[in-house]
Amino acid sequence: MRLIVTGTGDAFSAERFGSSALIETAQGFVAIDCPGCPLAMYRKASERSGIEIDPARIHDLILTHLHADHAGGLETMAFHRKYMSGGAGKPGLWAADRVMERMWERLAPSMDGRGSGDKATNSLSDFYSPGILHMDSHTKVGDLVVEARWTKHSIPTVGLLISDGQTTLGWSGDTEFEREHAQWLSQADLIIHECGQSAMHATWDQLSTLPEELQRRMRLLHVPDGVDLPEGHMRQLSDGEVLEIAPVMQQ
Repeated sequence: MRLIVTGTGDAFSAERFGSSALIETAQGFVAIDCPGCPLAMYRKASERSGIEIDPARIHDLILTHLHADHAGGLETMAFHRKYMSGGAGKPGLWAADRVMERMWERLAPSMDGRGSGDKATNSLSDFYSPGILHMDSHTKVGDLVVEARWTKHSIPTVGLLISDGQTTLGWSGDTEFEREHAQWLSQADLIIHECGQSAMHATWDQLSTLPEELQRRMRLLHVPDGVDLPEGHMRQLSDGEVLEIAPVMQQ
């Protein structure tokens, strides 16, 4: 599995895009989260990674939660796909039920087409093909298999295990430190974990209490600007970085 890290910043970053990534597939890309300014983000990631990223080839988006640094680009992506991508079709939009139930509530004020009248002319399904991430079973997203688990955050948020049948990516989602969540993520060959410096986010000091074998498989994002993490097994990622995920036994 090849992962293109498109953003590593937190909600207040003035230097990096919001924490997000693309998984390369035979059909194109699956996006994990979609922060604001996604077209600029994907252009920058293309330049830094050397991999051509055409937003029209993103066939599915997986949303962990609705904070703007993770979901603020959904409107742009929807309008770009519908009006600028030459008939590329509607991408899938995947989220857990408690996230999806408020998705259109968040997007409707700028996307429902009311104009000066009272009647909406658009709905979420005019822009995306919505799908639910099941919490008690696997969900097929394109050729990938996704498992989701609730995290400890201020709004409904999930962590992810994403498998292509050969390797598995663990994605923590925004979360307070929770040893049980880290244990669940330990099923993955590579784990991308958030690392903040405030309430509602896991910190370096907390993550460094995990077993060393697990830390060796962790890479970090969502680190605030200007924070220098200590040396250790857990390395901070950068925007545009490409990760080739191999089975644990081959690492």
